[in-house]
Amino acid sequence: MTEAQSQTPVEIVANISRVVTAVVDRITGDRAEFPLLVAAACVQGLKNFGIESRVMYGQAAWIEIMSDHSVRWAGCWNGNIHFWVATQFGEVVDLNTSVAYRTRAHTQPNLKAIYSPPMLWSIEVPRFYRYEAEGVAELELTEDKDRARFETVLREINEKCSPAQVAACEQAFPNEPVLCHGRKLLDDSHDTFKHFDRALAVHGISPSPF
Repeated sequence: MTEAQSQTPVEIVANISRVVTAVVDRITGDRAEFPLLVAAACVQGLKNFGIESRVMYGQAAWIEIMSDHSVRWAGCWNGNIHFWVATQFGEVVDLNTSVAYRTRAHTQPNLKAIYSPPMLWSIEVPRFYRYEAEGVAELELTEDKDRARFETVLREINEKCSPAQVAACEQAFPNEPVLCHGRKLLDDSHDTFKHFDRALAVHGISPSPF
């Protein structure tokens, strides 16, 4: 890291996003249900590169495309909370938005989504996301199973998220849409963001729910 550094270097974004998503998906079966674990793992990965960050909690919403190709807001508000990461550079990091369609919305559990936005790692937050932080979250694990799972995740993060790993490995992002610095968009092999963006172009974005 240099004094002039103003954002997380792209090779570190690639390393952490790839490792965290793969590890938490494997350990939990589906990271979509474990945003706090994903955020905590991301914070540890950043710490290994000397980058400060915190897990934030609060209301969050994002646009999802439904099975009938209509556009709806989904997420956590009105008493429900979401977890994401804020870095020392002011970046919002949410590695779960790309798989959010795999869960049902709290407010409309009868609707099935087919696309959600890319995972986010950026200072700029496009209009199809909305985050309203309420505070810094702390991970309190009371169950032995949860502690064991968290320790397993951290052990792998510490093994695979490091400057040595970045230097030794070719830069590669996970095969999911990722939106990072300068609104740079990396789509997956299924053109998921292209389908998402096409529906937005047709239906537009309604005002966010908060």
